[in-house]
Amino acid sequence: MRTLVKSAVTAAALLLSVVISASSASAGGGSIVTVVPPIEGYVWGWQPANPNYISATGYEYNSAGGAVQIIRSAVGTYQVRFVGMAGTGGAAHVGAYGNNFICAVSSWGPSLGDEVVNLRCFTSAGVPADSRFIAHVTNRTDGAARGYLWSNDPTPPAGGYTPSALYSYDSTGQPITVFPTGVGSYAVDLGAFGQDNAGLWMSGTLRVTAYGPSPAHCQVLDPAVFVDPEILRVRCYGPTGLAVNTRFVLSYTRGVVPVSATVDNYVNPPVVAGWTSSGGVAPSVSELGVGDYLITFPAAGTPGGHAFASIMGTPPMYCVIQSWTVNGGATKLRVRCFDPGGGAPNPGVLVNAGFFV
Repeated sequence: MRTLVKSAVTAAALLLSVVISASSASAGGGSIVTVVPPIEGYVWGWQPANPNYISATGYEYNSAGGAVQIIRSAVGTYQVRFVGMAGTGGAAHVGAYGNNFICAVSSWGPSLGDEVVNLRCFTSAGVPADSRFIAHVTNRTDGAARGYLWSNDPTPPAGGYTPSALYSYDSTGQPITVFPTGVGSYAVDLGAFGQDNAGLWMSGTLRVTAYGPSPAHCQVLDPAVFVDPEILRVRCYGPTGLAVNTRFVLSYTRGVVPVSATVDNYVNPPVVAGWTSSGGVAPSVSELGVGDYLITFPAAGTPGGHAFASIMGTPPMYCVIQSWTVNGGATKLRVRCFDPGGGAPNPGVLVNAGFFV
């Protein structure tokens, strides 16, 4: 199923390239425009101490059809190479897996015909450490609502700034602006999210990843607690929980990720406030322990794929994917949330998680 769906996306992009090229040739007297297909790749880095291996577990994907190589150059320092998938721009996200560590993107982009994502992982105290991880990169622009940006200025001017067009996209066509609101505190005007601010966003996905060589983590706050909920608030913190200025990558999608849910823990027990599911049945959530959530999507079981999770509200916490499995025809995502400065478990107010193949 995964190969067929992804192949269809690539084939459609290639067909678009042929159509546009042929059209340009007939209208422009022989000039041919080449349209490069969109890229998408993901991986589960499951061998934290291995210096160089090809991931072949079923939890990886390369839209160009090539291998996915993981190289460890130092403690907690990894490079993911999507062989033959070199693209332009887009957004990359990473996260720790199965522990209470922190991982950040340090760069991404084309290299020798491959698409490369570099990342670094740290203990909850900020010490470089080998870790299992997840990574994802794409420059796709499809979906009911999609927006992403690389905020490359950790201290934006007071009037805000527009991120690089190469590393940003908004399906509404509106300009994206990032404003400073304090140390490690940012307001992001993203039209794709703004149009969904009345609660529709809860059926979509929000991801934010700190960018740089330091052990920082970022989160989006609950839009409902602000007078202008159409504006996203991003907060970034160091390993001790103190606010820090940092670059970051932010993505929002709706109608893109087929399995997703927003868990509302304002009440006890937690409930699912918004969702999408390929199985068409509402998911459920159970709290296995402090800050430990199991989200079950009935009739949506698909092997392999890519899962991710993020915290909203309750700063300065962070959440990571502990596992995702298929059981009894259902996809089950396990998410755990932690405090900085030691990684003690702590319940999140809002948790957003997704899965796709």
